[in-house]
Amino acid sequence: MDDDYESALEEKPLEFLASVANSGGSCDGQAVVPDGDHYRCWCSCGVWNVEASTQAEGLRLARLHTSRAGMPSWP
Repeated sequence: MDDDYESALEEKPLEFLASVANSGGSCDGQAVVPDGDHYRCWCSCGVWNVEASTQAEGLRLARLHTSRAGMPSWP
């Protein structure tokens, strides 16, 4: 493996969160977090914030959001 290779998956959690916080409103990171009987879902872009009934649904919605990122009509 190349020693110069870098991946967000190999970053420590705080390093990853710092890079997302400094992303300048782009869709660099999404979260799907349990909150009682549902999941809260949001994106580093600051525009997307929804609730999902299951983790799988939250992940599906996050993928849908990032595939449409940059489209002004997407909530």
